[in-house]
This record gives sequence, C-alpha cells and structure tokens, in this order.
Amino acid sequence: MIVSNDIEVWLLFAPFWILGIAALIGGLYHMAHAWLVTRRAQAAGHVRKPPAFSKGLAWHELTDHGRHHLKRAFLWLGAFFALTLLGMGVGAAVGLLLGR
Repeated sequence: MIVSNDIEVWLLFAPFWILGIAALIGGLYHMAHAWLVTRRAQAAGHVRKPPAFSKGLAWHELTDHGRHHLKRAFLWLGAFFALTLLGMGVGAAVGLLLGR
C-alpha cells in the first residue's frame, strides 16, 4: 500500500492536533468553572463584587476553588498553544525534509 506524502505529514501532525483540541476543551472547561465558582461565592457574600469597568478580582481575592480552576485553565491553555506550535513545527520540518 502506497501512502502519499501529504497523508504522511497529516498523520504526523494529527496527534498534536487531537491533544491540542483536548487541551483547549480542558482549558475552556476550567475557565467556565472558575467564572461559575466566583459568581457563586459573590452571590453568597464570600467574595466582593468588583465595580463595573474595573480589572476584576485580584488573585488573592478569589476562593481556593476559583484559584484551582483558574490555575488549571492557564495550564491547559498553555498546553494547547505549545502543542499547536509543536505540531506546526513537526509538520513544517517533515514537509521540508520530504521536499514536496
């Protein structure tokens, strides 16, 4: 069975793409939960509500649960960007090495 070079490059890039999508979903999940946990804490009166047009809450003003989800969101979004760049680099390197 003969596989074209385009398919070979795609198969090398696909694992990074699939893992990147999973990391993006994880980051968005944790970002949504950080927002939800903070809003619930504000509704219960545990966390102050920032005034309109302000920067929002500082890191130390978040609840432990909110900080947990925000840390995980930053971690997963960073993993998404790293995997995306790594996948593009692998695809470009293989494309250059194959010369087509």
